[in-house]
Amino acid sequence: MACDMASHYRTFHVVCRDCQTESLVDSEERAREFVDEHTADSDHTVDFKRVA
Repeated sequence: MACDMASHYRTFHVVCRDCQTESLVDSEERAREFVDEHTADSDHTVDFKRVA
């Protein structure tokens, strides 16, 4: 039986609405950490969404 490895990986796009900071991360947990870190350092608005 073939396994679709892509289904096991998720990619999240994290983007700051107030500066040019953005990143692709491999988990929702890492996306939330990135948001928390950037928000704490800058008080900017940061969003993320699943892209793959």
